[in-house]
Amino acid sequence: MLLSTTLNISRWICSAGLVSLLLTGTAVAVEDNRVIAVIVPAQAGLAPDIHPDELGLIFWRKKLYATHGQALHPVNLHSEHPLRLKFSQQVLHSTPRSQVSYWNGLYFHGVQPPYTVQSEEAMIRYVAETDGAIGYIDACHVDERIKPLFWLTPSKLTSELPVLRCDNSNQ
Repeated sequence: MLLSTTLNISRWICSAGLVSLLLTGTAVAVEDNRVIAVIVPAQAGLAPDIHPDELGLIFWRKKLYATHGQALHPVNLHSEHPLRLKFSQQVLHSTPRSQVSYWNGLYFHGVQPPYTVQSEEAMIRYVAETDGAIGYIDACHVDERIKPLFWLTPSKLTSELPVLRCDNSNQ
């Protein structure tokens, strides 16, 4: 009787885990279709001049200054945020988890990882108020405080505004 109960509990736990994985996979697939806006401050004097090919270098902290000598301040969403995962995979060709050893190695050389914020609203505020800041948010959340430089679609990084499908579920 005890063995039978233990087996039933184990089956239930495995089933619940499988359902959880399936639901998580579905949520990620839906979010993969969102367009990401790479943003800088809207105020002209604060916005850095950046070329699309430099974006990865900036977030890896291999390029620290813009063309005219302005210090660059990249900012990431927290490591579990779906947009951070998508941005990291497409731009940095890695995951936030795999970046930990890279940043640990650079720590002793005085190189700090990009600043991290907890939400897209915090990202907008930080970028809008920080000279040389560059970050990213869901393209449907762009407002007058920030200026989009590039758009990260599921297939490419572009400077041309793609077709956006914004509804209340993304807001």
